[in-house]
Amino acid sequence: MPPQWPKLDPAETLPGAKIQSGEHYLALAVTGGGYAGQEAQRALFDQVHFKRVDLSRTCLSEVQWSDARLESCDLSGVDWEKARLRRVELIGCRLVGARLLDAQFDDVLLRDCQSDLALFWSAVCRRVRFEEVRLREASFLKADLSGVVFRGCDLERADLREVRLPGADLRGSSLNGMQVGLRELQGAIIDSTQAIYVASLTGVIIRDDALGQ
Repeated sequence: MPPQWPKLDPAETLPGAKIQSGEHYLALAVTGGGYAGQEAQRALFDQVHFKRVDLSRTCLSEVQWSDARLESCDLSGVDWEKARLRRVELIGCRLVGARLLDAQFDDVLLRDCQSDLALFWSAVCRRVRFEEVRLREASFLKADLSGVVFRGCDLERADLREVRLPGADLRGSSLNGMQVGLRELQGAIIDSTQAIYVASLTGVIIRDDALGQ
C-alpha cells in the first residue's frame, strides 16, 4: 500500500529547526535543510514528504515514519534502532553505513538507493520491495525477509546468515559473494542464472565443456 498524503504544508525546516524527542511532525513537506548528527527518542513523522534533507548520522531511537516519502535524502550513518516504518517510500536516498537494528518495515519501498554497509540486523519486513538498490556488504543478520522483493539489486558480499527468506524474490539481482547458506535459501525465489551460484554453495562444479576435456 503506498503512502497516504493529505495536502501538505510546505516548509523550509522543521518546527524549532531541531528534531525533538517525543514530537509529532504531521503533514509537512520539507525541502532542503540539515539535521545531521541530531539525537532524539520516539519522534513521530506522519504524512510527511522530505526532499534533499540531510539526516545523516542522526541517532533517532524508536523513531516512527508513517505515510512518508523521503526523496534524495542523506541517511548515511544513521542509527535508528527499533525504528518503525509504515507505508514509507525511500527514493534515491543514501543509506551507506545506516544502522536499522530491530527495525520493523511494513509496506516499504526502497528504490535507487545506495545502501552499502547498511545494517538491518533482526529487522522484520512485511510487504517490502528493494528496487535497483545497491546493498554491497550490507548485513541482514537474523532478519525476517519473508516475501521481500529484491529487484535489480546489488547484493554482492551481503550477509544473509540466519535470515528468514520464505517467499523472498531475488530474481534479477546480483548475488556474487553473498554470505548465505542453503538452509536460509529454502523457499526463496531465484532465476536460472542465480541457480549456478546456489549450486556452488553445495560444492558442485558446473562445467559446460565436452565430456573428458
